[in-house]
Amino acid sequence: MESFQLSTPTSSAPSKLDRPPEGRRAFSKVLLVDDSKFLADILAVFFQLDGYSARAAYSGEEAIKAANDDVPDIAFVDIDMPGLDGLEVARLLRVSPRTQGTLLVALSAWEEDPFKKEAFKVGFSHYLTKPIDAVAIREFMSSLEKSDNTADNR
Repeated sequence: MESFQLSTPTSSAPSKLDRPPEGRRAFSKVLLVDDSKFLADILAVFFQLDGYSARAAYSGEEAIKAANDDVPDIAFVDIDMPGLDGLEVARLLRVSPRTQGTLLVALSAWEEDPFKKEAFKVGFSHYLTKPIDAVAIREFMSSLEKSDNTADNR
């Protein structure tokens, strides 16, 4: 059984997690792709609570359809999925004129360099390792919004 950690502060004191970024967002539409329905759904809710338009897809096939139906600004895609895996999803999104501008973020439990290199090779711009921490995702998104940096971060 998979386990994922999405941590939130337990204190009633204000924290970074309590305040979503203000102002216009460069990445307002978020697609979350993971064969773990639980993880995809909880991440979608997290982003929605932060004011993003977020949708979940539970397979590579669903991800391609969702991305073509409503092109996301950013997609977090699990690498290791049955059927159409995250690497193939990235390849297909990159060759489509409609979705080639979507910023792709790989999600994976694999930390080894060969996996990261392959992810960057097929079109991912960033690589995040599971388990995913809510505060770390907020800081990641904040850094993207501040820099509006869509260049590779290797």
